[in-house]
Amino acid sequence: MINLWISSLTPKKIIIYLVMIAVAIYVVWYVIEALEGFDPEYQPSKPTLGSNTTSEIKGELQIFDPSKKKAE
Repeated sequence: MINLWISSLTPKKIIIYLVMIAVAIYVVWYVIEALEGFDPEYQPSKPTLGSNTTSEIKGELQIFDPSKKKAE
């Protein structure tokens, strides 16, 4: 069965299979490299009760209005 499959391969199919294998190897390599710096024990720090780390908008909210001319 394998001999029949190999004998039916055309040059176009061989190139397509080789490209697919190369892409699969590249994706696996990329994922392994990306996860190399990943720390599975990482836990984000939790804010303490006394700290004010929330982001707030201070002052008046300014919205861009192209019809208004800037005072020079």
